[in-house]
Amino acid sequence: MEISSDEDEDEDEALEKRVRDAAAETLVTWALLPNTADARHRFDDHGSDYLICDVAGRRIRVAQNRARQGELGVTGCCVWDAAVVLARYLEWADDLRVSRTKTQATATVLDAVRGLRCLELGAGCGLAGLAVTLTDRDETLFLLERNARNFAAEHCQDHRPRRSGKMSAAVGTEATCCSPPCARHLDWSEPLELDHPETPFQVILAADCLYSLEGAAALAAVVNALCCEPESAAFGAKVLLSQELRAPEVLESFLEKVIRAFRVSRLPSPPTLEQAAPCVMLYRLQPRCTH
Repeated sequence: MEISSDEDEDEDEALEKRVRDAAAETLVTWALLPNTADARHRFDDHGSDYLICDVAGRRIRVAQNRARQGELGVTGCCVWDAAVVLARYLEWADDLRVSRTKTQATATVLDAVRGLRCLELGAGCGLAGLAVTLTDRDETLFLLERNARNFAAEHCQDHRPRRSGKMSAAVGTEATCCSPPCARHLDWSEPLELDHPETPFQVILAADCLYSLEGAAALAAVVNALCCEPESAAFGAKVLLSQELRAPEVLESFLEKVIRAFRVSRLPSPPTLEQAAPCVMLYRLQPRCTH
């Protein structure tokens, strides 16, 4: 679903239309959701210390901190469906690129991230963004670094995990990564402080980052600053967002705050999933400032 509008419209009228589009997108999305509890938790396993997931020819073992899962205000301790769906979408996009398949999913090929510099926001356990630069708050960073070390030991040629120093992003190869993931602290409620890499980040990943109106406002501010400010570490980068739908007002609030600066498109669910995940939606946010 494309919810962007033409740039040649009057600015005020265009903005009003985009806000209406955000509300309409939210209403349609919720109307299509199944009214059953079993539509959720298709891939996650919060009763285990690890989640094992096969992605891009690798079997990834992701550590979870289920002891903290029930703590008020604590997120990112376990893998959720949205991370698995995003990882599989990236896998599908890369497979289409490699096979050069000419299908109705041609636009998906453009979302292949192999060889690009990627940054994940609110990475939690880090499944979707392993082998890129991962960011989250301090209380989650220990678990994120642990998964980065484990992933590096199993899948990367260079086994030294990175945390401090100048930020750089890992670039994947076919069988292994040429460098390990990098875990960094980034709290959306604090001033944005990211080292500017030699090459700006080209893709930003975010999986299951929308829980509250305050969080939606903070995430919108971060992606606007990263993608739309010329001196940022990710100027011009597109955002691939995977979100499990819980509260309609949160998604609507986020879309309203980004739709002025981004062209927002709904993405198809990857056909490689073992079962459908109807409560998880995928979006591409393409900055308008680069067009």
